[in-house]
Amino acid sequence: MEERVASVHDLRDGEMKQVLVGGKKVLLCKVDGRFYALGARCPHWGASLADGTLIGDHVACPLHQSLFAVRSGYMVEPPALDGIPSFKVRIEGEAVFVDRPDDAPSHVPAPMCTCQPEKDERVFVVVGGGGAAAAALEALREVCYEGRIVLVSDEDRWPYDRPNLSKDFLAGTVEAQWLPLRSAKFYERLGIERLHKRVVHLDPTTRTIVFEDGDSMTADAILIATGATPRTLGVPGEQLANVFTLRTWKDAELLTAALTNLQESKGREGTRAVVVGASFIGMESAAALAQRQVAVTVVAAQEVPFAHILGEPVGRLVQHLHEEHGTRFALGRQVKRFLGEGAVQRVELDDGTLLEADLVVVGVGVQPATDFVVHAEKSPDGGLIVSDRLEVAPGVWAAGDVATYPDRWSGQPLRIEHWRVAEQQGRVAARAMAGQSEPFTATPFFWTQHFDVQLSYAGVARRWTEIIVNGDLAARDFTAFYAEDNRVAAACGTQTDVVSAFALALDRGRQLALDDVRQRTRTDLLEVFADR
Repeated sequence: MEERVASVHDLRDGEMKQVLVGGKKVLLCKVDGRFYALGARCPHWGASLADGTLIGDHVACPLHQSLFAVRSGYMVEPPALDGIPSFKVRIEGEAVFVDRPDDAPSHVPAPMCTCQPEKDERVFVVVGGGGAAAAALEALREVCYEGRIVLVSDEDRWPYDRPNLSKDFLAGTVEAQWLPLRSAKFYERLGIERLHKRVVHLDPTTRTIVFEDGDSMTADAILIATGATPRTLGVPGEQLANVFTLRTWKDAELLTAALTNLQESKGREGTRAVVVGASFIGMESAAALAQRQVAVTVVAAQEVPFAHILGEPVGRLVQHLHEEHGTRFALGRQVKRFLGEGAVQRVELDDGTLLEADLVVVGVGVQPATDFVVHAEKSPDGGLIVSDRLEVAPGVWAAGDVATYPDRWSGQPLRIEHWRVAEQQGRVAARAMAGQSEPFTATPFFWTQHFDVQLSYAGVARRWTEIIVNGDLAARDFTAFYAEDNRVAAACGTQTDVVSAFALALDRGRQLALDDVRQRTRTDLLEVFADR
C-alpha cells in the first residue's frame, strides 16, 4: 500500500518522525538528502524508534541502544536479534510516498547459512550459554561459516534473556515463555548442536576440551563465553533454605517458587526479604520484590547505592526512589551471619542488628568463570587477557564477562559485565573465528530498571574528577557526565536520547571535553554529539 506521508520540506537532514501508511506506523528518516522508511518499532522490546536517536545513517533504540542501519534496516548492534523492515520511498514533486506492504513483518532476521559439513569439515565450539554465546552462534551463520557449531553449556537450555531475571521475571510481569532468545527449532534449522556438559579443563594451546564425565574433544576454533558466577559471603548460615543468589534461570525459578509459597502462607504483604548488596543485581531484585508487595531491606557495605559506579548524586536518587516504594536500607553495614532452623529467619549485621527475613537475595558481585582454563594469561580477578581482537591464543577467543580486553581510549585492561557488551563481543569474536578479524572498539552501554525509572549508561568511568549534571535530578529528567580531568568518559541518566547520542559519538571516535557538556540544554547536547 502506497501513501503520501510528508512533504520533502517536513524533515531536515538528520531528522526522523513516525508516519502512518494504511494505518500502520512507519519510521521516516532523512539522511544525506534522501528519505528512508523503516519499521517503527524495535524488535527487542517494541520501543518506538521515533523516540530514539538518529545520528549519521543509524538509528538507536531509546531503551537499550539496539542500532539499525537506516538504508537497509539491518541490525548493526544488539541487543535486538533481528533487523527492521525497509520500505520503498518515492518522491513526486515535493510529496514523499511510502509503499508498505500489508503483510510487512515486524522484524527481519539476517540471512544465515546452514550447516554443510560436506563443504566445510571444521568444528567450532562455543563454551557457555549466555549473551556472548548466543550472539556468536548467529554471527557465525551470518558470515556463512558452514562447518559444525557445537554449543557446550552446563545449563540444560538454549540461551535466554538473562537480564530479565532480576527485573520483569522476578517482578512477575514477564512469564517464563518470553525468556528464550530463540526457539529450539531456530537453532536446529541452523544446524547447531548442543551439549549439556560441564567443562573442567580447556587448554588454549592445544584447543582441547575435557568434560566432567571424562569425555574430551578438540576443535578448530573455540570461543570461551562462560560468563561469571555469583560471589558468596562466606558467613555462617549461608546454606540455610531461602538464601539465594540470582544468576541463572534455575536460580530465578527457585527464588520465585519460594516467594510464591511464602506469600501464600504469610500473605503478600507479610513476607519479608533482605537483599544483600546495593549494586545491579541487588537493587534490581529489591525493586522487583517490592513490586510484589514484599517488605524489603537492603544491606550494603557502601554508604550510598551505586556510588562507586554512578556517583553519589545518582546513587542517592536511586535510593530515594526505592524508599518511596517502601524499601528500607541498612547501609555501611555487613552481614555477620544468617539465623534460622532449616530456613533463614533472621539476618544478623556486624553491629548486632537483627533483621527479620523470610528470604534473602545475595547480590554482591560476580567473578569470571575461568577456573577450568589452563595455560592462559589471566588478570588478577580471573578474567582472560585477550587482544584487541578478543583472541586468547591462536584459534581461541573469549567474549563477555570472562574477557579482559584493552580499552580503546587508554589501552588499560578492561572487563565489562554487561549483556550488550557480551553480545557485541560475541559477534566480533565469531567473525574472527570465521576469518573476518577486527578490533573490538564498541562503547560499553548498559541499562538498569528501578520501578518506572530506567537509567542508561554509556562509556567507562572507573574514576572521575568531576560529575556534571544537566537537567533536573529531582524531577528524574537528567544526564550526568563523568569526567577525568578534561575528558568526558561516561554518561548516565534518564534522558536516553542524550545517552544514546553520547555513545554513538564515542563509537565514531569523538573525544569529548568538559566544555562540550557543561551547562548545555538537552537540544544542545544532541547537536554537539551529532557534530552538527
